[in-house]
Amino acid sequence: MDLIRTPAVVIERPFEAAFRPVALTPKRADTVVAQTLWSAISTGTDMKTYRGEQHPEQCYYPLVPGYENMGVILEEGSYAPDLKAGDRVMINECRKYGDVCAAWGGGTRLVHKDSDNAGGAGDPMCKVPDNVSDTDAVLAYLACVPLKGLEKFDLRPTDTVVVVGAGMVGISAMQLLKIKCPGIRVIAIEKNGFRREIAQHYADVVLPHDDTTERKLLDLTGGKKADKIMECSGNPAVPGILHRYLKDGGWSDDDEPGHIHLQGDYPEKLLFDHYHRWFTKNCTITMSCAIKARGKAEILKYMAEGKFDTSHLPCEIWPVQKVKEAFEYQNRKGYDVFKILLDWREVK
Repeated sequence: MDLIRTPAVVIERPFEAAFRPVALTPKRADTVVAQTLWSAISTGTDMKTYRGEQHPEQCYYPLVPGYENMGVILEEGSYAPDLKAGDRVMINECRKYGDVCAAWGGGTRLVHKDSDNAGGAGDPMCKVPDNVSDTDAVLAYLACVPLKGLEKFDLRPTDTVVVVGAGMVGISAMQLLKIKCPGIRVIAIEKNGFRREIAQHYADVVLPHDDTTERKLLDLTGGKKADKIMECSGNPAVPGILHRYLKDGGWSDDDEPGHIHLQGDYPEKLLFDHYHRWFTKNCTITMSCAIKARGKAEILKYMAEGKFDTSHLPCEIWPVQKVKEAFEYQNRKGYDVFKILLDWREVK
């Protein structure tokens, strides 16, 4: 059977991206066909894939990376019975192709979505409200990651929450904390100066991640430190030292211990500091992976209502045909680039 071929972003091998055709899996009875209009390069997972840092049991080369993409429905199918041809949708992951690996398959012009190649919890497509832009619909995907993570917290308006990392996941966490629990105090910790400037628009206080951070946090909290920490950096060196920023607690029945939530895509082992430095925390440590399907609709709703603000996020727009150069640029500039959006509208 001839397979349908479609233009795609492909990482051929570490440090080599290309724009070339790949084969889609055959259409099934339930297949929905969508066309990508916009996608993005994730500064975390996609760049880890680009640099060859994924563990071999997760993927192999060549592969189609990505999961941040939106577009339009071309052909309806029972995989998404509520979606109609012409609907703008968050497309996101596709886990199988005919001749390459998917990691995680959000970078093709045509997308076949069905129960065979897109059955995970984060895969269902979601209709984009009329007053949410195409590019915001791309950004909405990573906002679903901290939305899932926040469910682990028992948030209180009197809490001080530290968010470590000011990429798309961290900036989203800062906003969602305030949406979910008005009055809460959010302190951002970020090593990169460019990203600290962005975080100023979303956090109550922004601190550098250096030798002064702990002392500044003590001063800001009257010696208490954070009630809760949301780790969004993806840096494997960070989780093991977070005791520095978390309050002591749990000494009496009404003394709530601190809580740390991990949700980074960490490329290496997590090594925790000496146990005696953690022992007085009595803390809870939780983690979450990826998103819940219903999170897409919730984030889009916040965007439509004007509660989730992307206006201060400096996104760079590249034609997808230049994706080789875009990956090279992102790798060279590192965290001094917040987000690259790839424009597919001229691709035939």
